[in-house]
Amino acid sequence: MENNKKSCYRCEVLPGRYGEAIDLYFSLPEYKFRALLYAILGRLDVPSEDVGEMVLAQPRPDQLREMALALAAELGESERADIRVVALQRACELKFEDIAQVQSLESFLTRISSDDMIQLFRDGRLATWVHPIMHCAEPERIFAYECLTRGVEADQSLISPDRLFDVARRADLLHYLDRECRMTSIRTAGPLAKRAKLFINFNPATVYRPEQCLLTTMKTLDAQGLTKEDVVFELVESDKAQDFKNLIDIFDYYRERGFEVALDDFGTGYNSLKVLDQIRPDYIKLDMALVHDVDRDEFKQAINRNMLALARELDIQTIAEGIERPEELLWMQEAGADFAQGFLFGKPSPVEKVAKAKQE
Repeated sequence: MENNKKSCYRCEVLPGRYGEAIDLYFSLPEYKFRALLYAILGRLDVPSEDVGEMVLAQPRPDQLREMALALAAELGESERADIRVVALQRACELKFEDIAQVQSLESFLTRISSDDMIQLFRDGRLATWVHPIMHCAEPERIFAYECLTRGVEADQSLISPDRLFDVARRADLLHYLDRECRMTSIRTAGPLAKRAKLFINFNPATVYRPEQCLLTTMKTLDAQGLTKEDVVFELVESDKAQDFKNLIDIFDYYRERGFEVALDDFGTGYNSLKVLDQIRPDYIKLDMALVHDVDRDEFKQAINRNMLALARELDIQTIAEGIERPEELLWMQEAGADFAQGFLFGKPSPVEKVAKAKQE
């Protein structure tokens, strides 16, 4: 097992909530922003002054949300992305090490409006749901469960994954969320691995060096008694990895430890033939847009036949994703897909519900 390391600031350290009095240091890319910023702060009676090349604002806690709304309304998206902010507790001297806390104005504004999200992380209110992956030739037999994450509000209502990840992305909390999702999935769904494999999603954009960033994932697997035969790590397309070499390093890291890897949404966009050649996964998921109504569409049939034939030649197992109708399943069975996933076999369900159903 790898050596211990210091905490990663982006994926293991949760930022504080902005409930106390804070000092805000604004770094502005263009001088014209300075007059606009002062005008907005002045209308809200927020004290502000020049500090070298920066602008220091000192809002009261009750002014933060109103200030955030005004800045979001009067500054464009590109301006909010280029302006940088450091938030410190009131009267703390700005030091060199505070550079680690620099964030875009967009990220800062999102965090102000999503303090509840940070509290969600602090309370551990992430839930794992699972969706079955069936043997295509024997659709009553489960091969694996894909682990999916839902947020849970304080009143126990659910937060959709789209909203959860959108807020985390804009608030620069995606690294933290992705790591928490992996660890929560492993801890929660671990007992299901006695009956089927677990597909654990990961976002390559949140991993810098796999030997460091994935250390806690490996430790969590060990703590739950899960082995390399129990888990498949699945690359999701939601955030495109800009560093292609790093993507290959991540897959190599998993393989060197004996884990299988899967490529999601194959056949569209980012997950192209180039990616297939470079990372050479054990599984590919045929994109649901190409699977939907495949029995009725000759173009989709031709595309799927060729992808299935290519996968067989490369010794890659295939998962037809988005199966909703018996006719789609029948077509995939005849075409030779290995596995199938979709609402035809059930919708995603909480782990607890699935585990209870298996015991009855």
